[in-house]
Amino acid sequence: MPIISTNIAANTAVRYLNKTSHRLSDSISKLSSGSRIIRPSDDPAGLAIATGMSSDLANLEQASENASSSLALLQTADGGAASIAAILERMKSLASQAASGTVTDDERRDIQTEFAALMEEIDSTSADTRYNGVSLLDGSSNYSDDTVETAAVYTSGAFEGYSAAASTEDASASFLINGTMVTVTSQSDRANTQAMSTQDLADAINASLQGQGDYTVSASVDESGALVFSGEETGASARLEITAATGDSGLLAAMGLAEGTDVAEQGASIEAVTTGANVVVGVSGSDTINLSIQSLTTEALGLSGLDLSSREGASKAFSLLDLAIGTVANARSELGATMSRFEFRSQQIDTSLENLEAARSAIMDVDIAREMAKMSSETVRVQAAAAAVAQANRVPHYLLKLLQ
Repeated sequence: MPIISTNIAANTAVRYLNKTSHRLSDSISKLSSGSRIIRPSDDPAGLAIATGMSSDLANLEQASENASSSLALLQTADGGAASIAAILERMKSLASQAASGTVTDDERRDIQTEFAALMEEIDSTSADTRYNGVSLLDGSSNYSDDTVETAAVYTSGAFEGYSAAASTEDASASFLINGTMVTVTSQSDRANTQAMSTQDLADAINASLQGQGDYTVSASVDESGALVFSGEETGASARLEITAATGDSGLLAAMGLAEGTDVAEQGASIEAVTTGANVVVGVSGSDTINLSIQSLTTEALGLSGLDLSSREGASKAFSLLDLAIGTVANARSELGATMSRFEFRSQQIDTSLENLEAARSAIMDVDIAREMAKMSSETVRVQAAAAAVAQANRVPHYLLKLLQ
């Protein structure tokens, strides 16, 4: 029935106009922001997932920076290690020259002058190889490799008080220790009394080794009086092998050896909890790569106290420099292996970032074409609703004409 006190048609038209205007406003907001979700109510589940992805993306971007910084640090350390390797090669040449019998003691002292300067240069290089103000190769940084490395050691069980077997002849025995032939002779006193003490045995073994220029292995007597064989090289790769034992059985037994029975010992590497620094390279704090760098000072390389002023000192230096060169080569190998890990992890992080961004985009980003079509449709509806409101507002005026 026609009435003028309540314009129901206008109210209905306004209600639809408001709804259509709201949808049009949503479309405009999404198009202007580029986001499909502008309010939590648009897609609560999608918003929660996308928020988690945003956090992961931020972590991965930082992880990528961490990996890049670590690579730069390792390259800096390797540059310093390469310089030290070159210095060691020159030092070995000097040691070889000084160990030659054609060089006089005066010339050896001149060679020692350069040798000492190069020792100082190794320590300077290890201290001056810095990244972000931190020395990398002197063992003072948080990246220091605190692994405890032990040498290969064989405690023979032979104690002070060894007596040679009764014999009218000298007792002799020989064996290979890490490939070097050692020969020991016990001078018999012909009366079966003590012929050689344990210290005498150690001295004779060392004299045989050093006479052949091998200072990488030595014999000593420990606090209990036991004869001990030990190598200069440390770590899990260190080996001490005694083979091919022959000769007087009593003399061999005094050194803890027997014909047909070989000795094989190895060193150990015990990693400390504090070794190096863990670099975060993922979305989780536990997703890390340990970055550790060996100390390459003269002390760490076992070169402290070397002196080329004498032929014996030059021979010792020549032998030990091989171990030092091997240590630096091993340190560079570990640096290279760690660099390889960071390079592969960087590639994996880049792939993860790309895939995660694509997944987040599928949830959050607005489909421009679809939303534009929707906005055009809603615009037409708004125009229609506005026209309907205008027409509905005219109805009471038409009814008033009935009273004229």
